[in-house]
Amino acid sequence: MKKIFLSVLVAAATFFGAGTANAQISVNFTTAEMNAEIAELANAVMEQQTADPEQANKTFKKLIGKVKKDKEQATAAGKFFLDKNVYPCAKQLANVAYTVDHTYVPGLMLGVGVHLLRKNYGEAGAKLDEILANDPDNIEALRLSARVYKYVNPYAAKDILNQIIEKDPTNLDAYKQLGDIAYQLEEYKNACEAFKTYFDGTPNPTLEDLRSGENYLLSLMNQSDPYTMKDMAEKLLPIDPQDLVVRRMKFFADMDTYDYATAAKDIEYITNKEYNDTLYLYLDYVYAANYASEVETDFAKAIEFYKKGLEIDPTKVAGYKEVATLYRRMKNPAEGVEYYVKYIDMLGEKADEADKLGLGVYYTSVKDAIPNKEDGTCDTEARLAIIQKADPYFAEYMEVLPDKYQGPFYRAKLWIRDNQAPEEEPKMYYEKTLEVINALSAEEAEKALTYKKTALTYLMVYYLKTNNDAVCKTYVEQILALDPNDKLALQVQSVLN
Repeated sequence: MKKIFLSVLVAAATFFGAGTANAQISVNFTTAEMNAEIAELANAVMEQQTADPEQANKTFKKLIGKVKKDKEQATAAGKFFLDKNVYPCAKQLANVAYTVDHTYVPGLMLGVGVHLLRKNYGEAGAKLDEILANDPDNIEALRLSARVYKYVNPYAAKDILNQIIEKDPTNLDAYKQLGDIAYQLEEYKNACEAFKTYFDGTPNPTLEDLRSGENYLLSLMNQSDPYTMKDMAEKLLPIDPQDLVVRRMKFFADMDTYDYATAAKDIEYITNKEYNDTLYLYLDYVYAANYASEVETDFAKAIEFYKKGLEIDPTKVAGYKEVATLYRRMKNPAEGVEYYVKYIDMLGEKADEADKLGLGVYYTSVKDAIPNKEDGTCDTEARLAIIQKADPYFAEYMEVLPDKYQGPFYRAKLWIRDNQAPEEEPKMYYEKTLEVINALSAEEAEKALTYKKTALTYLMVYYLKTNNDAVCKTYVEQILALDPNDKLALQVQSVLN
């Protein structure tokens, strides 16, 4: 089973729901305890704010008066309100603490928390810069700076996190944040390295780690590391057994590590339609199709999965070619040819000569699948209709790439309308095939021996059936020179003798 990886994961956060840029950032700092009087006033504000807002306002003004010259109590009271998400009170107390002492770190941290409560990342960053100017080794301030800059300047956030790691190599959270930022910047190799350190040191991840875990899985997929992806998915799944991202990544990993027995269970999120239709991706159905075709050998089911995937994203050009290929594997190329044609049409100018040759060869399989007439004779008219559709692709290939033997070789196969009759067009193109092969270097000609032998065999039979024994004999000799045990050539030789 071939590996199918997302080459570009720019939109992965949208596709997979990994992470949210607006998650609330927690601020951890220590303050003095509120004294009894301040604590009583603060609690009274909380009790009165709903029942009697006017009285709550009077009580808060009294509290402000008590702490207006005390930075420690102002900060302690401010943290009390910050922890309860009461922005106006926390903000005023942060301003009081800053007015008393603009270098007081707990007061500055309170200001950071206030700005983060409203997601004012620029203002929060400015406060953190003030803290670090006075205390450059403040790990919590560095951590918060990284979280703040993560959304406005991720490159600056990376530098800050690397500073934290340099000061404290055991700081796992820094590695986690570094992984998230690298993922955000599409630096998937770096993301994998950072996440590996974090999760290696976190044997029992929790719900708080789940989004970073999803980012790790996506990064591993980009880096074509299905075995680590499989291990990580198994580590994350117990946190939330219904997490679609993790279940999806586990299915993909089990398929790409050939653990088909486990994949049989994984695929149920698709086959049982356990989620809303809008949550499924094109890639879900690609992997489901591969399971159906490679494990169950059910090509019809695989085709249906691909069709569902293309309904989700009809721009996935390769999907149309895969459907065509599956129809051919079902020995029903007539149904699949329209998908191959669409594949070429969608490629447009990107379709190269090999793509077009592929369509020509596909038409040949359509031609070969046409049944004989009721009287048992070959339906040459129906076959000719298909040949005329396909021949321009071979003609173009031979014109653009005259030194490639594949063009005349497959064109000869296309023009065979009746396998029992000697026909001029196949003869002509097989002769051209030999001409091109004989002009190749010895090394390249060696690679084309199978093609050469097929062409020689057709020509041998052609001249046998047209009673030209002398020329037929020359082809017998050439075939036996390549393969002294070729049964058909030996039989023809015996007839000629």
